[in-house]
Amino acid sequence: MNLNLNQFIRFPQSRIGRYLAQVTVLAIAYAVGARLALSIQGVNPFASSVWPPAGIAQAGFLLFGKKVWPAIVLGIFLLNFVNPTEQIFAVWLGGNIGAILQAVFAATVLRWLGFRPSLERLKDVVNLILFGGLISTQISCTIGSLSIYLAGKVDLSEYWSLRWNWWLGDAMGVLILTPLILIIFRPQVTADRLKIKTHLPKSYLIWRGVWLILLIGVSWLVFVSKNDASISRYPLEYLPFPLIIWAALQFGQRAAVLASLVVSSIAILGSSNGGGPFIAKSENISQAIVFLQAFMAVVTITSLLLAATVAERAAAENSLRESEIKYRELVENANSIIVKLEPNGTITFFNEFAEILFGYNQEEILGKNAVGTILPQTDDEGNNLELVYNEILQNPDRFTNYENENIRRDGSRIWVSWANKPLFDAAGELQGILCIGTDITDRRNAEIALQKLNEKLEIRVEERTNALKQSELQLQKQKSALIDLAKNKALNQGDLTKALQEITETASRTLEVARSSVWLYDRPKSKMECLDLFDRAVNQHSKGMELAAADYPVYFQALREERAIAAFDAQKDFRTREFEEFYLIPLGITSMLDTPIQIGGEIAGILCLEHVGMPRNWTIEEQSFAVSLTDSVTFAVEARERQRAEKALRQAEAKYRSIFENAIVGIFQTTPDGEYLSVNPALIRIYGYSSCEELMANLTDINRQLYVDSEQRAQVIELMRTNGKVSDLESQVYRQDGSIIWIAENAYTVCDIHGNLLYYEGTVEDITTRKEAEAALRLEQEKSDRLLLNVLPQAIAERLKQDQSIIADTFAEVTVLFADIVGFTQISSQISPPELVSLLNDIFSTFDRLAQKHGLEKIKTIGDAYMVVGGLPVPRSDHAEAIAQMALDMQQAIIDFSHTQNQDVSIRIGINSGPVVAGVIGIKKFIYDLWGDTVNTASRMESHGLPGCIQVTSATYDILQDKYLLESRGTIEVKGKGEMNTYFLTGIKLVS
Repeated sequence: MNLNLNQFIRFPQSRIGRYLAQVTVLAIAYAVGARLALSIQGVNPFASSVWPPAGIAQAGFLLFGKKVWPAIVLGIFLLNFVNPTEQIFAVWLGGNIGAILQAVFAATVLRWLGFRPSLERLKDVVNLILFGGLISTQISCTIGSLSIYLAGKVDLSEYWSLRWNWWLGDAMGVLILTPLILIIFRPQVTADRLKIKTHLPKSYLIWRGVWLILLIGVSWLVFVSKNDASISRYPLEYLPFPLIIWAALQFGQRAAVLASLVVSSIAILGSSNGGGPFIAKSENISQAIVFLQAFMAVVTITSLLLAATVAERAAAENSLRESEIKYRELVENANSIIVKLEPNGTITFFNEFAEILFGYNQEEILGKNAVGTILPQTDDEGNNLELVYNEILQNPDRFTNYENENIRRDGSRIWVSWANKPLFDAAGELQGILCIGTDITDRRNAEIALQKLNEKLEIRVEERTNALKQSELQLQKQKSALIDLAKNKALNQGDLTKALQEITETASRTLEVARSSVWLYDRPKSKMECLDLFDRAVNQHSKGMELAAADYPVYFQALREERAIAAFDAQKDFRTREFEEFYLIPLGITSMLDTPIQIGGEIAGILCLEHVGMPRNWTIEEQSFAVSLTDSVTFAVEARERQRAEKALRQAEAKYRSIFENAIVGIFQTTPDGEYLSVNPALIRIYGYSSCEELMANLTDINRQLYVDSEQRAQVIELMRTNGKVSDLESQVYRQDGSIIWIAENAYTVCDIHGNLLYYEGTVEDITTRKEAEAALRLEQEKSDRLLLNVLPQAIAERLKQDQSIIADTFAEVTVLFADIVGFTQISSQISPPELVSLLNDIFSTFDRLAQKHGLEKIKTIGDAYMVVGGLPVPRSDHAEAIAQMALDMQQAIIDFSHTQNQDVSIRIGINSGPVVAGVIGIKKFIYDLWGDTVNTASRMESHGLPGCIQVTSATYDILQDKYLLESRGTIEVKGKGEMNTYFLTGIKLVS
């Protein structure tokens, strides 16, 4: 069973818990080991012959790390607790410091040297003995013995003896216990673990038991029994050594360490009790313990070194066995031929793959020469392979890679690629050749097939090269023909008849076809008319023939759907066989090539090439040449149309020149890029120039130079692109002197017969006077509207402008406010009329601003009374709240006014809510007014109110009571209404 101390004490889940458990276990082990050591008789009372705590501490540091150093302090404390002696602080402190530094030094150095706690390597054992057992213990013995000396427990004559015994005790503790703890509490991954299976054989367990019994028995007999003088002179102490060596060789490292522990323990026990050879051979107990310590050191070091040596050797042997097994498996299972030859050519190794490939088994091939078995004397090409084979045997370095033909047992031939490696002995003599081969028969056959294919391809390439040369000559001929056509005057001058004749003749002679013709559609594309047909056999031109789509529907459909009709057998091709009886057979036509003619992006006709004789396969080059000829037809047709257009333009210019020169509006023609082609005198005058030349010389970029808005030109062009024209488009433009005028522009696009844009044409009218009049009229209209809005609400004003004769509306829910200045008569008698008017203006202007702030409608002022309403002409749900806020703000405004003007002014305010009728009355000095009982009641609330107070009716109270502070005034007598319950509005409720 493998014990792992880290797992053994890992039951606490937290990191701190695990740490405390490690410290506790190590401290207890330290204290127990110390207590056992103190119970054994030693040379010195302060130094034990074996000090187990040194080995326990060093093992703990190697297992858990240096962080467990408090365990040593705790262990020494526990020891003193259970074994109370004279407590001297210096001794206690020295023991702690020495033990900690010894363990820290040993753990640090060993880890730096790459120490493995499994002790499976010899260097780990040597490092542990040297640095852990012999060097590091110098620290603890020096500090410990020095502290005892300084404490006065020993004198100088005893100091060196104490230090020597202390060092030996610590060293023995490390050498005996540290390996035992490391091996027990670390998973063992060593060579001897590889030997031990999960279920050990019974014989192995029996022998191990016998060994342990013998070891204990012999050790007890030697070290515990009290020998007489006649026996003691023999080296009995070496009797356990064979058993220790047996443990190291047979049972592995654990048994060796265990043997060391057993022998040392029994030797210590026996010597402590006065038995064993060391007591008999020594003059005193001190000498006996020294002999005992030396013996234990020899036993321990010997067992550790021997066990490590055995473990390393076992590991090396196991690694070698595994390597041999892997190598053999690799060789036997390799997908390659592996053969080993003697220098004389005899086969000594033949792997399984080679057996399968060549058909020989081991018994049939081994010991035989390769020639005659797997190597024929000659290959299929007659080469002597036996000579080559002998050359390989004599000079293998020259044939490290070689390909040759081999033979199977059944006589079939295969090709193999060989990699040959000569094998030499230590003296440099050739011992054999290792040959590794790969079957390349498929590749070789492929190479042969490829060679034959290359030969065929070379013939094809030569044939194709000749064809390309012929094609190149034909292309040169076609190129020359096209160049001649491009230079032909008939094509460029618009002589369509002559141009088409040149094209058809060029087509027939260059491609060597019997007949070439040009056909064009009529406008509805219901038929085609032949404009020219050239018959090379008679060297004549004809024209005027027609083909109707109704008579040849399949042919016409094919022309619409296909790029070209290249009919190899025109009489059988479904696209052209409609012409078979009346046209193709009578004329002997066998093949046809019809290529569409494109004019203005649409198919306008075809170029038809007709071949007589054996059916002809039209090449790509011939079809491309036909397409180039159709381009020439297109150019000729467009040249004729261009001439016609130019002639019509000249006629139009002559016809309309008088109108152009004498018109009172500006007339222009411009390019799409913004340059003037022509302008009339009226346009020159409008733009402020003296002549046409001056205008065209200065206005070269209409986009930037003419329009005040640089985007206006783009707008004009976009409108003409989408609509084909613009009408009465008003713009601001610059005149020659930099002044700005308004113009009205009409323009349209001028295109050729194919719809391609040529230029823009249009008229310009100076409308500056009209625009100024419109602006003046608009200004006056705005003034009228502002005056009207000062009298009426905006919504009512808009309705009046729509010629509504009577405006009267009913509003179900509004709130009306009346306010009156208290003591106005007395105030008016004290100040002058202008001052009085100024006072009223200041107060009512403030009220007007408040009404505007709260979105209320001021109705009117009568003397010192002010009337405002909420909820009309646009209804609103918070009409009462808005009036209440207005009333509170009016009160505050009067208070502020009184302070700033040093006038004692106060107001009465009355408010009522309910339905009213609102409308405009009168035709002169008309006003927007209200009618209804709600208005009268609101007026009575003001007149029956108190100075400085806001009096509201029950109707208004019901609306405001949740948001505003209201005090009941009680019941009052109201003129025309009788008794009424009223309330005073005093402020706004604070929301908690």
